Amino acid sequence: MVDFSYSPKIRLYVKNKLECDQILLIENKQFHYLINVMRKKIDDCFFIFNELDGEFIAKIISVNKKKLTINILQKLKIPEKLSDIWVIFAPVKKNATDIIIQKSTELGVSRIIPILTERTITRKINLKRMEDIAIESSEQSERVTIPEIMPIQDMTKVISEWDMNRKIYYGDETMRHNKNNAKDVPQQITHASGAILIGPEGGFSINEIDFLKSKNFVIPINFGPRVLRSDTAVISGLVFWHMVNGDMKNCSQNNIL
Repeated sequence: MVDFSYSPKIRLYVKNKLECDQILLIENKQFHYLINVMRKKIDDCFFIFNELDGEFIAKIISVNKKKLTINILQKLKIPEKLSDIWVIFAPVKKNATDIIIQKSTELGVSRIIPILTERTITRKINLKRMEDIAIESSEQSERVTIPEIMPIQDMTKVISEWDMNRKIYYGDETMRHNKNNAKDVPQQITHASGAILIGPEGGFSINEIDFLKSKNFVIPINFGPRVLRSDTAVISGLVFWHMVNGDMKNCSQNNIL
């Protein structure tokens, strides 16, 4: 049994099959992080995890110039059940897109879908960078799973091929000054799965709004009277979902606000 009194906080995502008493090599960027950034040494412990096997505590048993060897000591968490909520968003400037990936991961999203709209300015994405940000965010937020990040696609194609059983909730700026429209929306979110759709800077075009409103599985939501940045809108939409139908539902029902 491992002594947890010192509460090690370092967590690394490892794609390898993980099980107790296993010996693994840690190399490259993760080696640099543990040894040169966190100054870990032989007999120090840290957490490792992946979505298939769960989370474990591991101990460093040897170190050389380019790699270290660890022994997996104990299983701490089984693979977790995913929150079945997705994010669909139009990429924006680099820093804001990074925030969207980071915060979506922290808020339990299981899939992230970048889309192209009429007003999308950033039309190319670095998928590997997004995946790295998602892994780092999972490591820091004590999440065991990693969200799936899809290649960028045209919005109309995504919506046209959508599974209608998964409702899409999108931020409709035309509702900002209508205080009544938002009242009935929480009662509609009673599904185990869903998606939050956030448009580009400048919002959806009139044609796109008409297209979205033609789909009965696409539901507009009102984020209030203020104009939100895309990254803020993603966070607001996810919190809205979790308060009504997800991880924060019990908190809202118990008036813990």
